[in-house]
This record gives sequence, C-alpha cells and structure tokens, in this order.
Amino acid sequence: MVWFPFIYFSILLVYILSKKKTFELSAYLVSLYLISSFCSILIDLNGLRSFDTQYYRISFIPTIVYCFLLTLTIWPFYRFKSERITNIKVTKPKQFDYIVYIYFCAFLLIFFTSLTNIVHVLSGDLGALRNALGRGEDIFNNKFASNPIIIIAGILGDFSIIMLLFYFISITFLKRSKLFNIICFLSSLAIVIMAIEGVDRSKVLYWLITYGAMLVLFWKRMSKKQHKAISFVSIIILSFAASYFLVLTISRFDAYDTGSKGSMISYAGQSYINFCFFFDKVKYGQFSLQRIFPLFYKLFIHNGINDTVNLNVDISLKTGKEIGVFSTFIGDIMVASGKIAGTLYCIAFYIAAYPIGKFRTKAFLHFYQILFVFCLITIPMLGVFTHFYANFTRTIPFLLFILYAFYLKYDRLKST
Repeated sequence: MVWFPFIYFSILLVYILSKKKTFELSAYLVSLYLISSFCSILIDLNGLRSFDTQYYRISFIPTIVYCFLLTLTIWPFYRFKSERITNIKVTKPKQFDYIVYIYFCAFLLIFFTSLTNIVHVLSGDLGALRNALGRGEDIFNNKFASNPIIIIAGILGDFSIIMLLFYFISITFLKRSKLFNIICFLSSLAIVIMAIEGVDRSKVLYWLITYGAMLVLFWKRMSKKQHKAISFVSIIILSFAASYFLVLTISRFDAYDTGSKGSMISYAGQSYINFCFFFDKVKYGQFSLQRIFPLFYKLFIHNGINDTVNLNVDISLKTGKEIGVFSTFIGDIMVASGKIAGTLYCIAFYIAAYPIGKFRTKAFLHFYQILFVFCLITIPMLGVFTHFYANFTRTIPFLLFILYAFYLKYDRLKST
C-alpha cells in the first residue's frame, strides 16, 4: 500500500497539468504530497521506519481516507484557476504600506534581540543545541523574552511568511521602490530568524514552501528582468537553506544507524505512514479540539496544556504511542480529535474555500481576495508535515488577516 499515494498523486498531477496546460497552485500542492509520498516509499525500501511504525503494516482504509481528504482540501485551489490572474488591485495602498512597516519593525526587534543567540547557534554544535532544547533545557539567556512588545513581535514573526505575498505583489503590480521591496522581503524572514534561534528546520522549510508557491503564482506576471533577479536570489536562498539543513541534520543524526541521509528521507516521507498508523492504532480517550481551536482553549479552557507539543506529550502518555512526529495536518487533528472531527474539519475547509472558485472568471483579483486565498492555502500547503495553526500564536495573525480581508471586502461593497 505504500506505493498507492505516489501513484494516486502522480495521476492527479498529470490530470491537472493536462487540463490547465501550466503548472499552477493546485499542481504545486499536489507536487508537495507527491514528493512526500515518494519519500514514504524510500523509507520502506531502506528500512527507515522509526518508533511504533517499524512493524506496522499499512492498511487500505486509512490510505483511501488520506488521499481523499487531501484531495478535498486541494480541490478548491484547482477551481481557483490562479493561472488566469493578470492583476491584483490594492485599493488601500497606504494600509498595505503600514502593514509592511509593522512587520519590518517586528523583524528588527526579533533580529536584534536574538542576535547574540543566533551567533551562539551558528558558531556552536547545532545537533547538541537542538537536542538540549528538545529535552526542555534553557540554553539561552534572553532578557527580552518576557517583554510584551517582543512577545507581540514574536507572534507576528511566526506568521511573517505572509510578507512574501506582499513582496511579490509589490514587485509585480505596485512597482514600489527597491528599498520598499527589500523591507518587504526582510520582513518575511522573521520566521527564519526564529528558526535559527530555535535550531529548527521546519520553520525554514515553511518559508521555502511559501516562497515556492509565490513564485508559481506570480512568475508569469513578472518581466524577464525580474525573472533573472528572482532566479539569482532563489539560488542564494536555496544554497543557504540547503547548507543549514545539511549541517543541522548531519550534526544531529550522522551518528544514528539511519545516518543524515536517512534522516532527511524520513523527515520528508513519514507523514503518510504515521497518518495510517494513527488512524489504525492510536485511540486518544481525552477528546480534544485544541488543535482546531487553540486560541479558544488558551482563552477559555485552562487544561494545563499550553501548546501542541504538550498536547503530544499528553496523548503519548495516555496511549503509549509516540505522537511527536509528522502525520500531515489531517493526521495531527485526527490523533487528538478523532476520525469524525478530522473528516468534518476537511469538509468544513472545503466549504469555506469553495467560494474562491468564483474568482476564476476574473482576470484580476482584489487584494482582499488574494488574502483569503493565501490564508486558506497555507493550511494544506504547510500541512504536509503537521497542522501549521495548531498553536494559538499563529492563529492570532491568521485571524487578523482574515478579518482584515473581510473589512476590505465590506469597504469595497459599501463604495460600489
């Protein structure tokens, strides 16, 4: 059964490409899960399974559920027809600028308050530092950590990937100054700075995946000169990211039996295997919707579980299974909330995302529309590993941008 998702997503990708005649957002989403599915095959071929899945035999039903629910969350973006967009109208450019400046301030605050720690990380043993953090040790002395302004900056920084949308809109349609575009781009890197300080690979990968999606969305709207510039920047970015990944992976896993190469394959391909294992073998008696509504739990339900890591620990203790692994955003929700809740979440997402298909007949989009699309697409796009919005800190800026999009929509309707 390990081959099935790879074959399925290959057929789905071929279908999309044959219909669209181009590589657009839905094809990009399918490609992410296709790559992950291929790495799942490599895991089994090379005997790289870990924890409780080592002797687990993948069954038919969770495989079908996995493919069906992922397709359900991807399909609204197939209907969106992003390849037809020729313009994005920003009706409130000053507000656009203010948001960029706010995020740039957040970036500067995060960068300068983390600079000492970043130097310590990059000059130290990344593997030892990461393992120490994993054991809950406080390896840094950040005197600014409890400052309310820095906390707010950190909340914004954890969702700084949205600045990539602002950056590409700016260089493609707004034709702003080079300085403004640089500020936009730097603002998006707050999450990368936080990743380095936390000796983390996932946040860097989230940024890269989002950057790739924006390239797919805006590439045809850019000039040849911009293509050359973006290609040059992309090579530099990929070189840095690959170096960071390799150094961190080698320092952490080279001494293991699987080695650093096996670790990277397992990192990319474990989601499907773990999803099926959770579906078949893990029964969490303490029903929890905390991964779906983390902000609500933080404000109104004080259960002693502060974040998704603590929730994983609680589930592991009560089920006797290792939960702190990748299983896609659907698996992440299902293991805490159950199969019915996970399925209903995907159905609700499809219903919420369905209206973006109405944008498909227009050659241009309003800014609020592309904000809706961006916020929604991050759920399946960054959910190839875990649920990106499982912590309340990311839910806050996500909801703020959704509310801002509704405000822009209402303002436009009121003025027509």
